Amino acid sequence: MPVNFIPFADVPLWAVACVIAAHFAGFFIRGAFGFGSNMPIVLVTTWLLGPHHAVVLVVVTAVFAQVHLLPQGFGTADWTVARPLCIGTFIGIALGTWFFTMMAADGLMLVMGALITVTLIMDRMRLLERMTAFVDLRSRLVTSSLAFSSGLVGALSGGGGLYFLVVYLKLACKTALSLRGTSIILSGVFIMVRLGLLAIAGFVSWSLLVEGLILMPAVLLGSWLGTRLFHASSPERFYAALQVLLLVASLSLMARGVVEIL
Repeated sequence: MPVNFIPFADVPLWAVACVIAAHFAGFFIRGAFGFGSNMPIVLVTTWLLGPHHAVVLVVVTAVFAQVHLLPQGFGTADWTVARPLCIGTFIGIALGTWFFTMMAADGLMLVMGALITVTLIMDRMRLLERMTAFVDLRSRLVTSSLAFSSGLVGALSGGGGLYFLVVYLKLACKTALSLRGTSIILSGVFIMVRLGLLAIAGFVSWSLLVEGLILMPAVLLGSWLGTRLFHASSPERFYAALQVLLLVASLSLMARGVVEIL
């Protein structure tokens, strides 16, 4: 059987241009915050490529880009915080990846939209932060549960899983720089484990790897510019506006899934 190296087969050029723009914008966000690139990319590219293609492609590009960001994370991460989170996250990623490989495209779009919507609402309303009045987020049970939820949601929805850990990381990491570095390290571990599991499941093709290489200039440029923004300004307003846009996109994706199922 011949190996297929043809990237974006049957995808119109205008759609490829939109995919490139989405990856640039998403990795601009990752460069600025250390996480968060997958969610906006998946929400845009799912409409153009379908959910399975969109999610696996962003995993491939995220792994490629992590080579660029990981040195920053290694130098600034709080390793006493990062290490214990990896086991629960790995279990969540394994279960989420299994669900991802088993679901049909229309059902997956509905689930992705719903999970991303719930995650955004929780983040916007600071529900996890409010839990600190009643729950010790540093306890082993709560930390493991958050890590498991992060891996499960991230693997199944294509992005947003690390939002479940942000509140804990804000409490555990002593500085904004160590928070960003720890987020970069965790994102790197998450994304590499996901790529390995997806490859084992047969979702990573040679043509998909070529597509990832095509997107790398936009990915690296976005990461570089986002990093400059992190060091040059305070991007809270930008992040709040982004949340609103992502919420609208996730609701529309969920609606499309419902329509296609019906």
